[in-house]
Amino acid sequence: MATKAVFRAEDLEGIQNVTGRRYELVKGELYEVTTTVRHTAIAFRIGHLLSSWNETMRAGNVIGDAGFTFERNPDTVRAADAGFIRKGRLEGVNTRRGYPEMAPDLAFEVRSPNDTWAALRRKAEQFLEHGAQVVVIIEPDEYAEVLRPGQEPRRLDLDDVFEAPDILPGFSCRVRDFFPEEL
Repeated sequence: MATKAVFRAEDLEGIQNVTGRRYELVKGELYEVTTTVRHTAIAFRIGHLLSSWNETMRAGNVIGDAGFTFERNPDTVRAADAGFIRKGRLEGVNTRRGYPEMAPDLAFEVRSPNDTWAALRRKAEQFLEHGAQVVVIIEPDEYAEVLRPGQEPRRLDLDDVFEAPDILPGFSCRVRDFFPEEL
């Protein structure tokens, strides 16, 4: 009888370094993360908008493609395409190696062609269960769905304004601003 390999969060960084591929870990199983040029451009654009706001506000840390440990034995490590962690939350947390056992305050997930909406919703729920206050799922060039703990998801169309004043005071942009025009 064949058995599945079960990996730990501590194994993930080494596996990615050796293979040159990106993975997430779900209950000890490796799942390769694949993206498109459009996907990464959108994630980068979101990170740029957050970073520009944060240059003035100095409210925390903007992250991109960062992994977080959500469960142990078996381990789950999920990565946000872009996000934000409020100032002070990383004090005493080793961010140089491994994956912190926390979730960002705000996480963005950009849908790739191979992602199902149901899988992205499950991933968003994991972020919320582990401390995220807002998760935004992006359907490229169409809309954003905003999820908060204990609330119904809210859909924002291209001309709607995204704001999260409890996490990003003073930040606002239209959903269409998340999408680079050239790609």
